[in-house]
Amino acid sequence: MKRFALLLSLAFLAGCFPQQVRPQPPQVELVSFTLVSLDPFTGFADLDVRLRLTNPNGFTLPLLDSTLSAELAGAGFSLTLPALELPSNTPRETQARLRVPIAQGVQALASLVSGRPTRFRLQGELQARLGPVNVPIGPFTLVDRDVTVSFSFIPPALRLVEIRFEGGVFKLVLEVQNPNPIGFNLEGPVRLLIGGRSVAEANAQIASRPGSASRGELSVRLQGFPGLGNVQVQANLVARIPGILERPVVQLLEGAPR
Repeated sequence: MKRFALLLSLAFLAGCFPQQVRPQPPQVELVSFTLVSLDPFTGFADLDVRLRLTNPNGFTLPLLDSTLSAELAGAGFSLTLPALELPSNTPRETQARLRVPIAQGVQALASLVSGRPTRFRLQGELQARLGPVNVPIGPFTLVDRDVTVSFSFIPPALRLVEIRFEGGVFKLVLEVQNPNPIGFNLEGPVRLLIGGRSVAEANAQIASRPGSASRGELSVRLQGFPGLGNVQVQANLVARIPGILERPVVQLLEGAPR
């Protein structure tokens, strides 16, 4: 009789504490992988990762913020998947931001910017809230496939804002309008032409942030008698991010000294 009472008590206590359910991991599909920004002046590249998740369980799965391991071209980073409620057998889309330190992701970013397929792997453990407890799901692999980004380099527009002559030196002010989602340094020789003849030259280095305008001022000293004729500035530049990007930017600008 005492043994029966003990078993009955244990059964009652077990009923008071719900057993932890181990749900099946959601099915995950990579919807898009987008380059948002690559800025060597902040030291980071941002990529948007859009996923479609389907809950195979017979109950709603409330996912919590979950930090996952992301691998891009063999380099490891972290990605936080935001909280999301997944109804049973109903797809839901979510978007997460993958931030890549440029110093650690040079190879991966060079591959993406060049348009080459790049291996992307996302794995780890999701966290779900079931009743009063947090339940881990996994670890498992959410994504393991090649990705590419849609990127085509557009040469920045150069504008000669001002030419002035001060104490035997020409001062050139150049404006750079960068339409790209990536920043870079513009480097290379800039020549002052008068009447089609080069009379002065300087090496430019202008920082150009993603999707913005910037200015740089150059001092060029005359190398001979300037003569007469149209005043032009010939820019033979290269847009460069070391190890990632190198594109020629060659333009001929019209101007007049003041």
